[in-house]
Amino acid sequence: MKIKDSKIQLKESQIQKQVINYLSLLENTGRLFFFRAGSGFIKISNTKGKDRFFKTGKAGCPDIVCCYKGYFLGLEIKTQKGKQSNHQKNVQKRIEQNGGKYFIVRDINDVEYILENINRNDLIV
Repeated sequence: MKIKDSKIQLKESQIQKQVINYLSLLENTGRLFFFRAGSGFIKISNTKGKDRFFKTGKAGCPDIVCCYKGYFLGLEIKTQKGKQSNHQKNVQKRIEQNGGKYFIVRDINDVEYILENINRNDLIV
């Protein structure tokens, strides 16, 4: 049974951890390559007590980028009720226009399904 079919509600960070652990296992056996690509800010305090902020990533980029069997995959992690931002929708459109595939992942079962069925042209999660 999929988690989304049950009453258990995981946080986005918990789903992402499960997905990263699963992809790490596959990467360690040479089956794919992936990296976490989320964007945000990093705060660094210097010795004079001043804080500096650095922007990381690109707005709207998927949480995880994966190369699998010649496919570029963007995996955006969301809870069952989570919705894409406008930036994320725009990035999805750009990835797909350039031949990549983009998926909203709501649980680990979605990732397993995507990888098992990646060759299907009608693949929808």
